[in-house]
Amino acid sequence: MQYLRVPRTITSVDLVARGLSWSPSMYRRVEIPSTKTKTVGSLLDGWDKGSDPGSFYYLPSSTHYLIRTKALQDHSTLIYPKGDAITALNPRAFESPNLSDGDILLSKDSNIGECAMVDGERWKNYAISGGVVRLRPKIDRFYLFAFLKHQLFREELYSMVPRGATIAHANTLWLDCKIPFPNQPDSARVEDYVSALMEAIVEKERAIRDRNNAILQAIDIELADANAGSGFVYSHPSRNEVAGALRFDTGLYCRGFRAFKHRVDSYRHGPTTLAAMGVRSRRGPNLAVSVIGRSLYAETYKAGWYELIRAVNVSEYGTFVRREWLGNRRKLMTVSRGDLILGCEGFGKGRSIVLIDAPGRTTTNFHATALYWPGATIEQVIWLRCYFAFLREQGVIDWVGVGGSGGHMSPEYFEYLPIPRFPEDVQLRIAALYHSPASAAPKPPGLSKFVEYHRTRNAALGIWQLDRELKGLQAELADVQELIIQGKTVKVPLQD
Repeated sequence: MQYLRVPRTITSVDLVARGLSWSPSMYRRVEIPSTKTKTVGSLLDGWDKGSDPGSFYYLPSSTHYLIRTKALQDHSTLIYPKGDAITALNPRAFESPNLSDGDILLSKDSNIGECAMVDGERWKNYAISGGVVRLRPKIDRFYLFAFLKHQLFREELYSMVPRGATIAHANTLWLDCKIPFPNQPDSARVEDYVSALMEAIVEKERAIRDRNNAILQAIDIELADANAGSGFVYSHPSRNEVAGALRFDTGLYCRGFRAFKHRVDSYRHGPTTLAAMGVRSRRGPNLAVSVIGRSLYAETYKAGWYELIRAVNVSEYGTFVRREWLGNRRKLMTVSRGDLILGCEGFGKGRSIVLIDAPGRTTTNFHATALYWPGATIEQVIWLRCYFAFLREQGVIDWVGVGGSGGHMSPEYFEYLPIPRFPEDVQLRIAALYHSPASAAPKPPGLSKFVEYHRTRNAALGIWQLDRELKGLQAELADVQELIIQGKTVKVPLQD
């Protein structure tokens, strides 16, 4: 829902304050129907601002790190560590903020209004940049965090920030943004309900990351424990190698790729290729207007439209961070259950997802490739997706790909990907970390044990199931928040 609106009337004071401008956009503001609101500043005991040591102190590797504003993303409740969001820092320039589990970090510069929660105690050697502040709430931190992650907060903050600067700076304007509270006799219970939903969401996302790390670690250990080859010694490519590849614009000859290939070639059960495995591919349709005509796009389901899977909407954990639909009169290529969608272009290159549930009318685009493996079980396809995630994490996808600005990896380059012949039992063990069906979820025991119930349940779920439950909790939280914003009564479905 859009909360930023142009008022029907304005005062002479408003008109003078905006330089007698009659542009409607100059008067847009967030209007919260609920009469019970408090400013963010009134809900804090204070905040701690980060510092900018300067790029001179950035290092290729270090024992200390700097969390930048890019680490706070709208699609994640936790610190997002990918790319250059976190940079290694010279310990001399390190100013410890003493980050601890549950701290809320808020970006006041660049991607203003984005926030994330610190998870665990592993962030002791991490500082925050000058564009980030750490909040010290004096109310329940999960209730506050739930509304800081809500669209309402960001829209109100953006309406306050002056336009025209290359990079937006919120400075202390975020302190004046309003947080709505339930306006009913059992308001405390409703606040506890919102807090429990938000904490359960954080727990689900934490479990997804833990499971992803377990996948990468399991593959790494299998390659290390079952390696029967000799030590790697780098050698420059021979003339025949270059002639065979007919490629110079590639990382196939670098030390990193050759070391990784040697590791797979030395694997006890030997290497293979996608073609030898029987894996086939087909590129998604070109959605350009010149090819398929005019299309319409939406972020909600539309009857008769295609659901569009794009690599940029897939996380590195094999989940959707965003869903969208495409309306077009043409008959486009569709994907099926068991297909593996692999990003082949740009910075989403190597991101992948397996369609475990039977999709409806679903397609992808030319920047992605649909891989299908005739005769394979869904678990084998899932294992392959997990291995693609490992290749991306190790940098192999970038080495095989070509070009700048993220580059691309066409299907014709797939045969360069080193793939080990993992035994079936190993494949099944790794696949179970991504897809592990559990019994139907019983009704949570009550509000006071709601988070603990989900924390216990998470241990038996794979990434796919965790994400499905995460999306369900997010939808439930959004419904409750909308009722609070509108000043309507919230019925808490959980009893103690």
